[in-house]
Amino acid sequence: MGWLKDAQNLVAIATTVLSIAASLALWYVERRKQHSKRIGHRIQMDIPLSRAISEDLPGPDGLIPRRDITEDTTLVLLRIENDGAATITDGDYISDPKGLTVTFAGRRITDAYPVQPALTSNTARQIRLDSRPVYTPGENSLLLPPVALNSGDYYKLLVMLRGGGAGTQVDIEGRLNDGTVHPNQGAHPDDKPPLFSALGRWTVGILGTGMAILLVLATLPDPVPQPRGCASGSLTLTGSSAFRPAMEALRDAYTRDCDDAKITVATSSSGTGVRQLLESDPSDTAGAHSSVMAFSDGPTSESDPEGKLHDEKVAAMAFALVVNDAVVVDGKPLTNLTVSQVRRLYLGDITDWKDLGGPDLPVRTVRRTGSSGTRGAFEARVLGRPDSFSTSSRDCRTKDLLPASKVLRCEEHNTPDLLDRVARVDGTIGYAAPPEGTPRKGSHILKLNGLGPSGENIRKGYPFHAVEYAYTIGNPEDGSLADSFLDFLTQGAANRVIARAGHLSCTSPDGSAACRG
Repeated sequence: MGWLKDAQNLVAIATTVLSIAASLALWYVERRKQHSKRIGHRIQMDIPLSRAISEDLPGPDGLIPRRDITEDTTLVLLRIENDGAATITDGDYISDPKGLTVTFAGRRITDAYPVQPALTSNTARQIRLDSRPVYTPGENSLLLPPVALNSGDYYKLLVMLRGGGAGTQVDIEGRLNDGTVHPNQGAHPDDKPPLFSALGRWTVGILGTGMAILLVLATLPDPVPQPRGCASGSLTLTGSSAFRPAMEALRDAYTRDCDDAKITVATSSSGTGVRQLLESDPSDTAGAHSSVMAFSDGPTSESDPEGKLHDEKVAAMAFALVVNDAVVVDGKPLTNLTVSQVRRLYLGDITDWKDLGGPDLPVRTVRRTGSSGTRGAFEARVLGRPDSFSTSSRDCRTKDLLPASKVLRCEEHNTPDLLDRVARVDGTIGYAAPPEGTPRKGSHILKLNGLGPSGENIRKGYPFHAVEYAYTIGNPEDGSLADSFLDFLTQGAANRVIARAGHLSCTSPDGSAACRG
């Protein structure tokens, strides 16, 4: 259930639950509301009567006596409707007086005319108002008698008034047994009903908002997981220069939450880092060694004859072969070598690139010094034996150290110098660890057995890789910074940090098999 600790996941879950809950609540309220007894009313027309005459409404022989028309005469069309799901009987009206009272603020009633049913394509059914409304001419209110209405039934009333003006307040009041009388939005008789009901619009809006939030969360970068428990103190991370970018990222991820921890990254090489760790504990007692952790590209049992070291596998890391751009085949830079071809180049079986279809150019191999973990990985995974040959050149251009050597071999103490050498000297080939091993202009990375150096390709069989180990003197003391940081490295919290650095975490599903191998 560790994913529940991710704030981004919790927000996503909460958004989904609230969106669904709100939609269900709306549905419940709407259904409950629809199944109650409901009378809705709306004003479908409220205009000056002179306008009605100009629009050819009935004249003096019809509905409206023309002689009663004055300058302040207005005409109002009311619609009374059952917009619930329950049938309303005349016995459901419980107001006193019984029925619905309509009040026209600031206007006086001249006459009121029930509108007779007419053919209509609407699904609602218009009914006949059998009883005329009760009113006194000159007053501002009238009483609509109780009318039985099935769900969807409605009737209309046309009222002629004087005084005031069109659009002044119209109130309709009444009481229903276990029901409500409420205003509806006015609409022109020719208006088409909306595509979605109010419930549908609210539901789509809520769910749409929830989906938009989830989409935003999905596009956000994954938050870096934090350690389970913090510790204070100082810790120095030393050893592999190839793993340094990952060390720095891991340090930053840990100290982002653990403010009291001071972690320093000071790398040189795998062998040098392990020696520094061993030398930090000359008395073999708890003390200085608890503030040092060494990283090594591969196991270092030969450096620990007394068995003082405790190791943890951290990551599987791919290394890269880098070659000078002058090595071309068929007019294009060389892109791929097999493990066998690389062995023959470094062992001296191939001394000129023309033997591999390239230019007539001597092979110049560049290697790291003996304490380098990258060199150890190259010897173990590619060369298949220790690279015990003597260095024949200082500058990788001439055999100034061993003129009689048939192979030009030079050596560099660190990755940046090796990469500079490969980029500047024609015919050179070397090795390094990404991302520090990004080639310089004038050189490029080679595929090995058709695969490029990456954590993903390690799983596919890329051969030039090593397991990165974290070493301490014995098990760190419980509660110490070394113990907390080691727990952070090995309990899965650092998986994404290591993956972003281009490696496979040994505690991830993808990396566990590579680390076992």
